[in-house]
Amino acid sequence: MQEIISFNITNNTNGTVPISILGNNADTMDTSNATTKYQWNLTGFTITNEKTILIQYGTNGITNKIAQLSFNGTTIQSICDTLNTLNLGYFFITTSGGSTFINNYNNNVAFGTLQILNTLQTASLSYSMNLNLPQDQFDVYKNSILVQSFTDPNTSSGTISVVAGDVIIIDVLTSNNPNGTNVFVYNITTGVYLYNTTQLNSGNVGYTWTILANNSYLIGMNDG
Repeated sequence: MQEIISFNITNNTNGTVPISILGNNADTMDTSNATTKYQWNLTGFTITNEKTILIQYGTNGITNKIAQLSFNGTTIQSICDTLNTLNLGYFFITTSGGSTFINNYNNNVAFGTLQILNTLQTASLSYSMNLNLPQDQFDVYKNSILVQSFTDPNTSSGTISVVAGDVIIIDVLTSNNPNGTNVFVYNITTGVYLYNTTQLNSGNVGYTWTILANNSYLIGMNDG
């Protein structure tokens, strides 16, 4: 007996959204009917010497992993194309007014910071913060001098000037967070976490290391 199966598919965005509709919950590319939207604002971003893409991700709402991708593109679409090689759902572009966003609808994978970086510098230190709980504080010391302090609310990214031999200390205060607050120090050059913890309760955590020549680092805090 022959059966006919029909699908009603609606795109509620102004972007071109790839989909997989014949997968299952174990298939990370099956994002049909996903209602959780992750969005990164790339308005005004111009690709110059950026060669590395980093994106935080994880399951159960905790973004405690970093995917690192080499990148040679020149457009925002090429960033999406590179991210789509991860097979963690589909990344696509939308616009609103004069703003440009990269999006991913996903109920299976949680995402955090997205960074597109030039990692060809002699030594570099980047940060990415998502602090949205009242007790949050993230202090950065360079050679025992406080050089940057982040408190709630703060969603920002940027760089801190460093040279080889600088001793960096992060001193972090977290709030009670049943979803988990991720604090990390990641060596982009080696692709290895120097420090990576997820805190459920309020308290202090910290880490100290020395900047190595020709190494790039990313530090951050993400309340999920």
